[in-house]
Amino acid sequence: MKRVAFIIIMFTGTISGFAQSELTLPFMGNIFQNTYLNPAVQTEHSVSIGLPGLSSFQFQIISNGFIPHRFLSIADNTLSISPANLESQLRNRNLLYLNAGVDLLHVKVRIQNWDIWYGTRQNHQLSLFYPKSLVSLAIMGNEQYIDKPMDLTPMGVNGVLYREHTVGASTQRGKWVFGARASLLHGLTNVYLKPNNLSVTITDDMYSMTTDADAVLRTSGLPGDSLANINFSQFGVFDETDISSFSDFKEFMKTNYTANYLSRFRNPGFALSAGASYKYDSRFTFSFAFSDLGFISWSDSTKQYSARGESDFKGVDALGDMLNGDEFSVQSLVDGFASNFAAEEGHQVSYATWLHTKLYLSATYQLAQRTQVNASFYGVVNRGFYPAFTLGFNQGLGRMLNIALSASMNQRTISNIGFGLLVKPGPFQLYVVADNLYSPLVDPLTFTNMNVRVGLNIVIGWVKKPQGLPYK
Repeated sequence: MKRVAFIIIMFTGTISGFAQSELTLPFMGNIFQNTYLNPAVQTEHSVSIGLPGLSSFQFQIISNGFIPHRFLSIADNTLSISPANLESQLRNRNLLYLNAGVDLLHVKVRIQNWDIWYGTRQNHQLSLFYPKSLVSLAIMGNEQYIDKPMDLTPMGVNGVLYREHTVGASTQRGKWVFGARASLLHGLTNVYLKPNNLSVTITDDMYSMTTDADAVLRTSGLPGDSLANINFSQFGVFDETDISSFSDFKEFMKTNYTANYLSRFRNPGFALSAGASYKYDSRFTFSFAFSDLGFISWSDSTKQYSARGESDFKGVDALGDMLNGDEFSVQSLVDGFASNFAAEEGHQVSYATWLHTKLYLSATYQLAQRTQVNASFYGVVNRGFYPAFTLGFNQGLGRMLNIALSASMNQRTISNIGFGLLVKPGPFQLYVVADNLYSPLVDPLTFTNMNVRVGLNIVIGWVKKPQGLPYK
């Protein structure tokens, strides 16, 4: 095989960064961050405040192409690999997804019958789509594709960094609670590839590769003057600059790359979320919500690279440096991959990317005063529809402690065990919520997804009268 790196670049590139799903968080209804999933959620507290860097941090990884134990096994400290079993699991289009989010600030207040809030958060997401044919090439070799087109059209990338400013409100009307929020977005960086057509043919003559392509790779906000010349050194520690006046501050914001990058508002976007819940009787409550129905329009520092018609495929030599004894370089992988696309100059490029809309349906049964049983359906749209089904249980011990457990069918597995813990010492609300920690920590060979959210909110006042302990 001449060019193994075309496969490897698609995997190694993801370490720099949506089917996004948070399956246990909805069962922790007393946390403000729930409003990002369902704006109709109303917490027990009159005031909730989230401070920068403390309110919430989330990390998530999803790999839905395969389940490791179906082609890997360990016996007597020996790892056995069955490549054919790996290939048989893969779909035509498979997803590897990374997400990290930080809440920068939120303030929620209760005014009469209304919850009103403002929040801002930073989102970092990367979706990598890879076709089955790439893995088949690595397993079976070149021969199967000699003089036959290898379809790479399902391949795609959507890496995005953006900031969100959102305002929302919810109110109770009889048995109904209605909520909505509107978000103003501004994009910082994007890399976007969604080919209309991309196929590679390997000829019998020296195994050379040719492409038949109609593909456009777009970027926005990358540091450096091109995709092949990314310069992350521009993001440095803030210079020791003497700022003694407002004019000095404005000049600093203009000239310091990091400050300018984080504060600019040049790629605007908009998103809408809404939800409703209905209390059927004293025990049953039903909810519906959608979130992140929106887009970002990219026009700042944009570049466009195209691969059109038939041409030689240069590949990406991932192993060349290592075989020659040189240091492995991720930058060389990016350079090699970019060399297959020709830069389009001479005109202003603008384009739009859509957020990944999420749908949520749930039913809650009040088993006791602070004991709930839940069932939910959760779905994410990301060049396909990714559903999840969850059963959950929430137990409150007074108002100081809440524990949640969940079991989900998600990303091709049913062994997704979730856990949530909320502790409230005084005005502080500490919480940790995790989906499917069992798999990566205890049985990694069943891993397909993991999600963790931790944070601290300041909460003041109570909306409802105190309730007794569940065992009274």
